[in-house]
Amino acid sequence: MAVAESWTKKYLAEVLGTFVLVFLGDSFVAFAVAGAGGNGFKAGLLAAGLFWGFAVTLAIYTAGAVSGAHLNPAVTLSLAWRRGFPWAKVPGYIGSQLVGAFIAAAGVSFVWNGIIVHAEQAAKPVIERGGDNGILTGLIYSANWPHPGLVGYTGDALTQVPWWRGAGTEIIITAILVICILGIVEDRVPSAANLAPIAIGFVVAALVGLFAPIEMASLNPARDLGPRIWMLLIGYGQNAIPGPNFNIWVTTLMPLVGGPLGAYVYDMFIHQHLPAPVGPDTVPVTEAARARA
Repeated sequence: MAVAESWTKKYLAEVLGTFVLVFLGDSFVAFAVAGAGGNGFKAGLLAAGLFWGFAVTLAIYTAGAVSGAHLNPAVTLSLAWRRGFPWAKVPGYIGSQLVGAFIAAAGVSFVWNGIIVHAEQAAKPVIERGGDNGILTGLIYSANWPHPGLVGYTGDALTQVPWWRGAGTEIIITAILVICILGIVEDRVPSAANLAPIAIGFVVAALVGLFAPIEMASLNPARDLGPRIWMLLIGYGQNAIPGPNFNIWVTTLMPLVGGPLGAYVYDMFIHQHLPAPVGPDTVPVTEAARARA
């Protein structure tokens, strides 16, 4: 029996999927920053990438059957522009993703706050959430340019990673993410659909593991902005919004440029050159139409 399409169910699936993604990913960061007696960073960026990749894979399996598991405003925007996702539903999807990320940040705070506070009090000097060094635990929740714990966030760090390098990196890696997603789920190339979440998880693992030192590889405006709103409620103040060096525009806004750019590049170089689908229910289509299919 056919099941009626329900956009409310899709929105709720996006909330749940994004919650799984951010809760698992930020929980690893909490361990890296505050856990293991302050030695969590010994886990390294490879482990960070792998855990974020696992989080993405599990989140896609969680929500994919109902909502398609966008889980990312940059992906939603790209699919609306290049794949016919209804523009009228874009605000609902993005809003759902932000809600899921916000709830996830609250969950991370609930589970890890005792350990985080202990790390803040044990630091020399003590970390004050609303103070100049508050971002050293604030990075548990949101992405930051540059990575405060590995590169720094003042003086020489901004010379090593100036704003244009952080912004450019975020655009490039989000474009790569969307290019890979569109290639993995390409319906004109035979593939094992159930393996797509694993393949996309590998993409995220590689991008996070390689590029986190530049701007923590945000890749996802919801993963960044939703937790920043929660940070306002637990005392991080300007370390949450707009963030040190006004970094919110790099980690929240630049993925919205990179995602659609990646979709356009994929269509121009790959999608429009693939053979059109064949079968009894297909009709001839022009190249221009196929590029936007």
